[in-house]
Amino acid sequence: MWSATLAAVTLLAGLAGCSTAEPGRSPDPDHERPVRILVSGHSPEQLILGQIYLQVLNEEGREADLISESTPQPLNRLARLREKEVDLVIGCTGNLLHRLDPVRAHELSAEIAAGKVEDPADQTHREFVGALPGSLTTTDPSSAQGCAEDVHLRQVPDLPESIVPVFSRDLFDREETAALAAVTRVLTTEEIASLIEELEKESSVSTVVAEWLGY
Repeated sequence: MWSATLAAVTLLAGLAGCSTAEPGRSPDPDHERPVRILVSGHSPEQLILGQIYLQVLNEEGREADLISESTPQPLNRLARLREKEVDLVIGCTGNLLHRLDPVRAHELSAEIAAGKVEDPADQTHREFVGALPGSLTTTDPSSAQGCAEDVHLRQVPDLPESIVPVFSRDLFDREETAALAAVTRVLTTEEIASLIEELEKESSVSTVVAEWLGY
């Protein structure tokens, strides 16, 4: 399973990178500095996802650091991202939409419950992307559903919670963005649950993730 995951990520990222490379352009300073990935230190899901994105970026030749948030901060994760305290956060579409536009999140939840939305996961992602500030962006969502603890604590309306990375728009070059999109695409709820189980046995998140990626 691990080697198949790596092959899928490498193929998808490679195809996207080949089609979008722009030789001759001057390097962007934002594409050279280490990436600060913010995760919750109390969440195995967050620690695993953060490590996945870190290792994928490292494989692309980009340095990255995990910033583990052990205590609540005055600014929520998206606010810290907007304030450029960090560069990448990991969240879930319904929860993130609720943070950005709680009125629309409740409306959309009611529309989904009434059967008025053909593809709830896709529509939730579209609404979330539409609510993002212009300085931030994301990838297509994974099929993996996450953020259960955060959703429960914050009493978020019933919405799809597809896992996505969120980052500053100018942070990555096209190859790095393609690699992040590729690994997000292959994440599943079942695989994340398996990784959390492996973490309980192994205790090293970097080892568990490296084995899953096939590095």
